[in-house]
Amino acid sequence: MMPRESSVEAPADARWRRIALRVAEPLSVAVLFICLLEKTWLRWSDPLIDFPRSLYAAWRLNEGDLLYVNVVSWYGPLPHLVEAAAFRVFGVGLDTMVWLNIAVTVVAVLLLRAIFGTLGNRLMRWLSAVVFLPVFAFGHYNVVANYNFITPYASQATYGFAGLLLMLWALLRHLKSERPGWLGVAGLGLAVTYLDKPEPLLAALGALGIYLLARTIQFAKKNAPLADWAGAGGWLGRGVGWLAGGFFCAWLPVFVFFLCKGGLAYAFYAADYVPYTMFGGLFRQTVESSVLMQDMIGFNQPGKNFLFELWQGGWFALLCGLMIVVSRDWARQKRFGEAWWALLALVVVLAVVCAALARLGYDLGPEFVFPVCVAAAVYGWRSLRAAWRGGADFSRVLGLAVVGAAAALMLGRMILNAHILHFGFFLMPLAVMFWIHLMVVEAARPAAAEARRNCLLPAVFSALVLVGTATLWHTSWDCYVLKNFAVGAGRDRFYTFQPKDYTGGEFLRAMIEAVQQKAPNAQTLAAFPEGIAVNYHLRIRCPLAELEFQPLALGYAGPAHVLNELKAHPPDVVLFYYRDLLEYGFPYFGADEASGRDIMLWANEHYTPVFTIGPTQKSVTGNDIDMLVPKSATAP
Repeated sequence: MMPRESSVEAPADARWRRIALRVAEPLSVAVLFICLLEKTWLRWSDPLIDFPRSLYAAWRLNEGDLLYVNVVSWYGPLPHLVEAAAFRVFGVGLDTMVWLNIAVTVVAVLLLRAIFGTLGNRLMRWLSAVVFLPVFAFGHYNVVANYNFITPYASQATYGFAGLLLMLWALLRHLKSERPGWLGVAGLGLAVTYLDKPEPLLAALGALGIYLLARTIQFAKKNAPLADWAGAGGWLGRGVGWLAGGFFCAWLPVFVFFLCKGGLAYAFYAADYVPYTMFGGLFRQTVESSVLMQDMIGFNQPGKNFLFELWQGGWFALLCGLMIVVSRDWARQKRFGEAWWALLALVVVLAVVCAALARLGYDLGPEFVFPVCVAAAVYGWRSLRAAWRGGADFSRVLGLAVVGAAAALMLGRMILNAHILHFGFFLMPLAVMFWIHLMVVEAARPAAAEARRNCLLPAVFSALVLVGTATLWHTSWDCYVLKNFAVGAGRDRFYTFQPKDYTGGEFLRAMIEAVQQKAPNAQTLAAFPEGIAVNYHLRIRCPLAELEFQPLALGYAGPAHVLNELKAHPPDVVLFYYRDLLEYGFPYFGADEASGRDIMLWANEHYTPVFTIGPTQKSVTGNDIDMLVPKSATAP
């Protein structure tokens, strides 16, 4: 009787362990998310740069202004509409925007877990969330804090990333179930990227193209020896129909909204803003004419930039490729134990090399570009070959090819310009997770059917990933812990660096108080070079459609156009504050024609200062902050 009881209890214990693991794994992710929120609460955003554009735009759209007419945006319309609707329902306030972006972050985490849980296993599902949250969702690696998912520099980045993940997850579900409704969900995700930002849209189109091509070949060849291309064409047509249906479920309401606001031409312009501005609109014209824009994107010397990135990432690609080759092929020729210990040694050596380079200040970000691109190309070729030959591992390889293609395409702009790596908070997560998956899951597959699965490599590599994640979070925490300077009031209150560390918060508070004291009845206000935060916190409209005036933005709109707008709609109050513009090639606003010299000269001619803070010898005016009002409004 005793052996029978033990045989019954053993499966029961295993079942309870599985249940406990299923509960503990997502619970640990939820606890991590809550802890990160609590530790960083209201310390995410920059006081003056980038993120305040989203706050101001949502407030003005909620008040009835027209997007792309009264309020200029560089990106797609979807987040602005959602944020304005949230302000309408829950009230205007920074807290409304924060909770909305927390919801977007939760969606992104769930989709990442679903994607890599489908491709891999429970460990990979857990790692995808545990790495994404502290490294990307809450990352804070420099003084400008807009590169996180809670207060992003542009909401289109996070919304577009979530839309891309939705499309990828739906394609994986369709690959597994063959239900056409999942293609409709994929079309919905494609529409979200279409209405947001170019990078996620290009990644979505590339991944979708690979999926449809491989599945069409598979359908045609599955009834070999004769290829059924007519049947495959019919399948492709039905699939495109489902994709179009899902796409228009999201795109059409946006189109109708703008149609009701401003007519047919305005509706097409706003609903198709992202592809229009990429291929034929103002953005393309600016890139072609602006040396500064070309330098920022990397189009100024694409060949040289590409070779530089290849040089930086080539060694990493070779080492990581060698790891995969060893793990998949070496074990077939050597004894199992020797092969895995050799691979373990290679992993440790790679980790030590990367840690040493990071310690020396070497930026490791670009190294992810080419390995991911090479891996995606390999799996893409294997998926097409498997589709043509009817390979047994077609579904697994195609899933990897689709996700890898999206990851590689998201890194596209880093191939030409690596110094914009602060945008990596939404460009790099998918690539990093894809690469971790290759190491933890793909490289650990048994080399032969009879070989038992060895957990040594997944355990060691996961430990290295967690150590790297903890190190990066420590860097972020060093920034967060310094942000104790309160700015704003009520629902708009947040915390930033002390003035000795960063003057943005002090300047914002000073400008708000100056306007309240010196011009309490002002109806319009323009702040230069980036001061739309003052407008939002005071709830004073900017008479210009443009929301910022640093050199890159002036190159986009044109300094002459901005000056003409000022002449046509002179503001009641003008604010100038000193900001270092060396990243754009200028020491300060007004130092050159491209950095707003004509705007400053016009303001000094028609306005008179009523409040200054300073002086400092760094700015062209001699002050940190200048507040000006029209000369006709002042007493003699």
